[in-house]
Amino acid sequence: MQTNQTWANRVADYVDDLEIVATTVQQLIANSRIQTKAAMASEVAETGLELLEAVGRLENMVERREQLMSDAQAPASGTTLIEKLRRAGEIDLADRSQSVAHTITAAHQAAVSLFVCQYHLASHSQEILRLLAGMDTPRTYRRSSDGEERERGGGRLFNDAA
Repeated sequence: MQTNQTWANRVADYVDDLEIVATTVQQLIANSRIQTKAAMASEVAETGLELLEAVGRLENMVERREQLMSDAQAPASGTTLIEKLRRAGEIDLADRSQSVAHTITAAHQAAVSLFVCQYHLASHSQEILRLLAGMDTPRTYRRSSDGEERERGGGRLFNDAA
């Protein structure tokens, strides 16, 4: 990075890099979602490692943003980089930064949804076996401390029907 660049140019470089990382994260989440639906466990694990690396790069961008926020050339007022860009009259760059921020927000929401889905799928086989074996399990919700109610396993259902 050149030291004689203007603050706005350094922010533009930052937004370029941030957009690449955010798009990579978004694509990896989309790939993982497809692989999860297709039950391709080995590919999901590989994509998970790539996603972890990309999220690490995204987290490293925070330090760079903080440096830009506290830069001597940055406008004094504003609590976010987008606000500072607007104060500096860099409206197009502020709008582009806002677009990248939306990409990151969408990727975050997709990642949370994917995590919940993968979490439940990971225990799906065990749950089916539990049901077929007729094993009782404590209820997930409304547990009472003085004598837990237990759910009836599916195996009993088959035994009762026989």
